Amino acid sequence: MKIKSKRRRKLIVSVPGKSASQRAAKGATAAANRRSPRRSSGRPAVTRRHGSRKTGRWQRNGTLSVIISARNEQKTLLPLLKQVSRLQPMEIIVVLNGCIDNSFRQARLSKEAMIIHLPDSAGHDVGRAIGAKLSRGDILLFLDGDMVIPAPQLAPFPAAVDKGVDVALNDLNSLLPPFRLSDDVTRSKMFLNLALGRGDLGVSSMTAVPHALSRHALEKIGFQELMVPPKAQALSILGGLRVEQVGTVDVIKHNRLRRTNIGTGNAVEQLITGDHAEALHEVLSRRDPGSLVPEEVFWEKRRQMAIWRNGL
Repeated sequence: MKIKSKRRRKLIVSVPGKSASQRAAKGATAAANRRSPRRSSGRPAVTRRHGSRKTGRWQRNGTLSVIISARNEQKTLLPLLKQVSRLQPMEIIVVLNGCIDNSFRQARLSKEAMIIHLPDSAGHDVGRAIGAKLSRGDILLFLDGDMVIPAPQLAPFPAAVDKGVDVALNDLNSLLPPFRLSDDVTRSKMFLNLALGRGDLGVSSMTAVPHALSRHALEKIGFQELMVPPKAQALSILGGLRVEQVGTVDVIKHNRLRRTNIGTGNAVEQLITGDHAEALHEVLSRRDPGSLVPEEVFWEKRRQMAIWRNGL
């Protein structure tokens, strides 16, 4: 479980601009100078769920905020920011969480990025909560700075939210092995979704990026809950929000390997399974133990579990 007091850290905020004096002079008009989303002036807007194959753009009704969490990502941060810019967001918020490399300098090369610099690490996933708190858009797209995802692959997530989805998840089910070969994190994700009556989601989780939220979803669950992504997902489903899988981006293959996320029982694995335990506790505390899962649903879930376990 994360300690919420860790959020009370000294923040260094860098807003888009060339110098401190220029940023101070233009602070009052910064919002007006941001690029506005394109709108059709004639015919009604037609939303493209998957966006343009070349640019990743789509006709959008709501405004887009992109939130990027990063820790020592000097090699991938700027290329990712260039891809994000192709989505034409209202704002890009980069949360540098305890970086000791040149990530800050790389982020400053983007004229569109607002940079939140935490000199000390505030904890895993806390950057998402900070970015969400500061965001203003109708749609929030969450990314990690350790991998460069092309704009056309990112577009389906905010596009789905623009069409009415509250929580748009990355569908990783087709990329994972059978149940008997799965790790504890994968099994935890699937079990939580089953407990929530959403076995159709498989292992899809707010733990994985990219994912997107509506402003309505953020206000309903609270930005602070994003520090524990599985709990935020559970609250979304329990709250009747529209949670869907909208695309598949292979973040497993391109996930940056670190000392903390390799090997059985590594630190990240323990953190994520602990987050799922906290989410499950939230589910159980809100339901009548005698009516968690109806009998017919229970047997259907067992059938689905058997199919997945046996790799059929």
